Amino acid sequence: MGAMGQDRADRTSGQERGERVSPGWKLLVVLTLIAALALRVRAFSLYDIAYSDELLQYLEQANRFVTGHGVVPWEWRVGLRNALIPQVLALPVWLGHALGPGTMLPVAIARAAFLALNLLVLPAAYRLGALHSRAAALVALFAASVWWESVLFSELMLAESLGAALMLPGAALLLDRRTSRRALVLSGLLLGLAVLVRMQYAVFAGVLALAALRVDRGRWVPVMLGGLAALLVGAASDLAAGLPPFGWVVVGISKNIGEGIAARFGTSPPLAYLGMLQQHLWPVFAPALVGAVLAGRRYRPLMLATLANLIVHSLIGHKEYRFVWLTTLTIVILSAIALVRLADWLTNRRGQEPGSLRSAAILCGAIALLSAFSATMTGGASAWRGGGAIPRLAGLAAQDPKVCGIAIAYEFKSHVVPALLPRRVPLMLAPEGVLSGNRPLSPGLAAAADALVLNADTPVPQQYERRACLPLAGDSPCLFVRPGTCTQDTRDSYQQAIARNGM
Repeated sequence: MGAMGQDRADRTSGQERGERVSPGWKLLVVLTLIAALALRVRAFSLYDIAYSDELLQYLEQANRFVTGHGVVPWEWRVGLRNALIPQVLALPVWLGHALGPGTMLPVAIARAAFLALNLLVLPAAYRLGALHSRAAALVALFAASVWWESVLFSELMLAESLGAALMLPGAALLLDRRTSRRALVLSGLLLGLAVLVRMQYAVFAGVLALAALRVDRGRWVPVMLGGLAALLVGAASDLAAGLPPFGWVVVGISKNIGEGIAARFGTSPPLAYLGMLQQHLWPVFAPALVGAVLAGRRYRPLMLATLANLIVHSLIGHKEYRFVWLTTLTIVILSAIALVRLADWLTNRRGQEPGSLRSAAILCGAIALLSAFSATMTGGASAWRGGGAIPRLAGLAAQDPKVCGIAIAYEFKSHVVPALLPRRVPLMLAPEGVLSGNRPLSPGLAAAADALVLNADTPVPQQYERRACLPLAGDSPCLFVRPGTCTQDTRDSYQQAIARNGM
């Protein structure tokens, strides 16, 4: 669609905003939101994760803020992280401890609260689509609601998930030229908060603002005021956590760039993200990318920001797919809008009225089928999230009032932290090699832990008896418990074990 077509679409969108919305459109929006919630409730899990940061960097730190005890990883010891996400989670964690002490309620409420924040993606998608037409608003909302990876990432307690959920509403407000001054302030605030949550998203926010605002001083001022408000929130957060304001930015640059700390977790070639996107969006990556590029002139600043985010992350040696989740989600939403534009073009050629309810419903159905097919071809959420057997077994041990110490295999450390235990029990890590049987369980650790979470075939001292086993891909974890008491040996405590390994 050329410039005249885009202008016509914009006028149509403006006309629709002044019209009464028919019951059919309202019904489809409501059904879409119900589907979004149903899919997320179905996927909800207290234990499954995709990345260890969910537990160690965020849930554990929130629980530490509330209870005063917990594991402190190296990032927090050197001041590499800000406290914003744990502070946000601290209130639901506190509420859970108050309402259900000795239960998993703190974890449940914290996860539910984070999921609720991630739902900001839904109104953002609707508003972005509404810049083109009512049909595009519905289809974009549907894509953000049901696309399998959108559901997956909304469940993950990650800076990348929350950053995207804050960035896209800000982008939607910024791209709407009818946005009021107050809404532009809100846009700047949301963009700023997204950058605070995920510092690397500063490139996305900067390119978006430059491309959308250009030299429009009248719109720059309120956006910058909102950004300043976000900076004040960040400074207050740091001070409340006993940190120097924005000291984590300096430490992050020093450690990750100056010392190359991030590279120790592995590096990949510059084009690796294209392979990851192809893998996660298979088999629709190529058409989705083309569609996102052709979504329309109005969305060009958003697409430029999306590509800039991908390019900058591609230049960084250490790569993880979650780092470019904002790019993936934006491509999904913009390609959904492009589908509506294509449908409008086809109906115009036939002399029919574009943007009909029937056409939008057909496109939503097609997106649902594509999502299901992509999930099947890629393995879906179960291929990228799991490990719940480990914390379930550790939790089962903690529920036994006689258990006085729990040791899990070092190889299982990513899946459980003290915050996941229903009561405070010393948590230890058996050294690498114990799980495979290449080294024995030390007498000191056996004396300090009367409960072990190891594989079914791991050799354990005779006094331990197997109490329960749960399935886990690639392993066969079981809970072993012995009678007797525990010593207070902390040499293999979770904290000491990860500190010895530079974590």
